[in-house]
Amino acid sequence: MGRIENHDGKAWRARAEECRAIADTFDNPETRAKMYLVAEDYERMAEHAERRAKESAVDEVSPSRKSGSGDIGAAAD
Repeated sequence: MGRIENHDGKAWRARAEECRAIADTFDNPETRAKMYLVAEDYERMAEHAERRAKESAVDEVSPSRKSGSGDIGAAAD
């Protein structure tokens, strides 16, 4: 497994799939189970990365949300 430079959901899911494939090669059930747990951790990282990307996309569309300028909900003059 190499270093993940692009920390997007797709990359983390690929790493999870790789862990599951490796786990399937182990004869020892405890070792296999531990690799599956590692795969689950990578899946959680994928979900987190995807949420973060979605939030960033929303912030790019609506920069006033990010600025904290108080424009949202302000009374019109």
